Amino acid sequence: MNATTSEPSPQRPVLFGAVSPVRSIQLPRGGKPKVNFNNSSARVARLDDGFENAFSDFQEQVALSTSIQAADPQLVLVFEAIDERTDLSGVAQRLGFEVLNESEGSMDPTEDFTLISEAPKDLKITTCLHAVCLSEFAMSRLLQLWRTWKRTGRVPHGYGKLKDLFGHLKDVHTWGPEDRLKTMNWEEYFAGRIPGQLHTIEIELWYRQSSSLRQKAQIEVEKLITDANGTLLTSSTIAAVGYHAVKCQVGDDIVSRLAQGQFEHVKVVRSSNVMYLRLAGQSVPLSSPGVEAPETSEPLPAGAPVVCLLDGVPAANHHLLADRVYIHDPDDLSADSASTLEDRKHGTWMASAIIWGDRSKPGPALSRPILARPILTPASDTQGRIEEIRADELTPDLMERIFFELFEGTEEEPPVAPEVVIVNLSVGDPTTPFDSVLSSWARTLDWLSYRYGVLIVVSAGNYPSLPAHANDSSSIQQLTGLARREAILASQQADQANRRLLSPGEAINALTVGAIHDDSSEGQPLGYRFDPSDGLPSVSPVTALGGGYRRSMKPELAAPGGKVHFKAPPMAVGTLSIANASTTGPGIKVATSSAGQEAFTSGTSPAAALVTRGAARIHDVLDEITEGVTLTRHQRSVAIKALLAHGARHPDGLHSESLALRSAIGFGSVERDYSLGCSSNEAVILYLGTLGAAEEQELLLPLPNGLNVRETKRISATLGWLSPINWRHRQYRKAALNFTKPKGGPVLSTPVDLSDDDAKRGSGTVKHLLWETEKAFGTGHGSNISLRVKCVEQAGGLDGERIPYAVALSLWVSPTINVDVYAEVRDQIQPSIAVRPRL
Repeated sequence: MNATTSEPSPQRPVLFGAVSPVRSIQLPRGGKPKVNFNNSSARVARLDDGFENAFSDFQEQVALSTSIQAADPQLVLVFEAIDERTDLSGVAQRLGFEVLNESEGSMDPTEDFTLISEAPKDLKITTCLHAVCLSEFAMSRLLQLWRTWKRTGRVPHGYGKLKDLFGHLKDVHTWGPEDRLKTMNWEEYFAGRIPGQLHTIEIELWYRQSSSLRQKAQIEVEKLITDANGTLLTSSTIAAVGYHAVKCQVGDDIVSRLAQGQFEHVKVVRSSNVMYLRLAGQSVPLSSPGVEAPETSEPLPAGAPVVCLLDGVPAANHHLLADRVYIHDPDDLSADSASTLEDRKHGTWMASAIIWGDRSKPGPALSRPILARPILTPASDTQGRIEEIRADELTPDLMERIFFELFEGTEEEPPVAPEVVIVNLSVGDPTTPFDSVLSSWARTLDWLSYRYGVLIVVSAGNYPSLPAHANDSSSIQQLTGLARREAILASQQADQANRRLLSPGEAINALTVGAIHDDSSEGQPLGYRFDPSDGLPSVSPVTALGGGYRRSMKPELAAPGGKVHFKAPPMAVGTLSIANASTTGPGIKVATSSAGQEAFTSGTSPAAALVTRGAARIHDVLDEITEGVTLTRHQRSVAIKALLAHGARHPDGLHSESLALRSAIGFGSVERDYSLGCSSNEAVILYLGTLGAAEEQELLLPLPNGLNVRETKRISATLGWLSPINWRHRQYRKAALNFTKPKGGPVLSTPVDLSDDDAKRGSGTVKHLLWETEKAFGTGHGSNISLRVKCVEQAGGLDGERIPYAVALSLWVSPTINVDVYAEVRDQIQPSIAVRPRL
């Protein structure tokens, strides 16, 4: 039998499918308890100490308020509960306290908390943090209720929710200095700073529901800053995401005392008004010296930009970027007198990677220009003049302003780029690794992404060193092949707690990108260097590891981030460090800021830029796929999101017992570019629909003849959407979409690469599954594979909102079956165009 197959071709574009009318579904019921609460007497005694200590902590807040002549001292109390879903709003009104924040996390079972099921599907236990703000009177009353429950197991009428909470408590404590600074890595921070410079600090306040309370809190915090000889720079409030912050500059003495834990000398870090205190920072880029870049004869782009790059100022006069990058710079960062052309590295690299891809593997430039909106500028107080957010900017406020510029404009100025659908953000904040509570930057991006219907591509973050778990540099270097790769992956797994996503990589509406240890360079490990995977495919050793909020899939995707080499010092060391690349690599080859030159860069930043490039290419074939249907920006963004993720697979040859790959590369590396079309032995169909709460739609993929043989067939389904958010609610995501297992062919078994539970867990907005079977299809022409997509509201409900979504559904068959799958599916799907519902 002759094999029927071919390379992907634009003559076989992704097909456009019809969706069924909407129908209602029955909502799922609440879950049953999962946890046994053991050793209750010891737990209650521990909690008793927590309540008593919290009451004592009020004296410090009273003294602090007195020192700045403030009235009504407050205390923020944190309840950590296990396996509970308590709504404290009614109790809060009765007792007179305010619920400030709720967030969900997870933990492993312990002796005190064990799983009820002997064969659980999920081995983790759900936890919830409730942060509440109390007056001294409310705290006294709460303590009385705790003592009553501890003694009798009861609470007075109207306080039943507290009984539920008390029964599930694991811990109670006041929100203190350690909580406010818990994400700071002081060693890394000081390593990049020039001594004697002022330090820029962002102080995020608890967002209070009352504007008068917000004003009072800000006045008190500003007083503490000025009393410490600090200088106020700016402040911002964004109600939609619960953000309230001030930015200031302080001297070395304040920061040194914070680093040494001398909190008694720094009043602001002890203020109950303060949620977090962070010092400004930006990941240090990985790069090589520059080499001369050859000229190009590629035609110049045309049309309006659909990609906006938020990064440093690119060197737009570089011959590889000239007339391919439009710069919109209302903050005039290009005119920064302290910024030289050579400083403009990161924005130049990312612009190049988006436009050209990896320059070591020549490919066509994007057919459209890109828009660069600078947000970074070289920081004079850092070694190497690292590009950072300007000292007088608060990032969430900057993001809101940029999106308003792009898509709304003002009465005097029209929107700058309403055609933009994709935003690239290949930057991250090393001072804010994800730790169960969504960062203000991530919350802001989620809100803006849904509000404007924009796909945001974010880098996961980089870690330039790696502790050598159970080894040292010399012993790892002596290993070869799989043994060396597994030793590196085991070290990444052992250090996972210190290699978390960098803000805003946890944003649920964004596509977050990790890095694969791969590129097209010729750089070899010469001298005192070695390849961490010894030439085998692997996860990049610098990439941040997930997951995301409520253990959702993060990062969702991975792409080549450039190979890196570790230093091989003559004496064995316990921590491996990345060696600088040479003029031949390794890394992703990009235009650099030095006139007419190229360089190599590595990490999740270029990986995210390459995914952004793929998104732009898909955008440019959407009109052909949808055959002229007018698409909204929201529909375009979810279609691109689904088709990008649909091309993801866990790379062949990359399997590991040492590192859970889902935490590093999510659904996989993007291996297919559907802007190039389909092969003849596959059919990929794109569906667009909208769903409200408790609704579903059915999608049909027509089956070809000739599949009644035992050969490999592959069915893939990918769902993408953007969700509105409720930042006050622990579930956060208001629209939970899902799809059922495909039906119509043979019964499918467990998906490959990832399980259904992994793919749908948490608060993500992408689901991607792949099934393989060798069973014969008992049906053919005139039959269908069906997939049902459903929507459930969460986090307080959708309030009538309808959620646009996109699904990519595909059938691939082994070439040896000799079936032109594409042609047969296309011929059956075309008659359905006339009955397609209006989008």
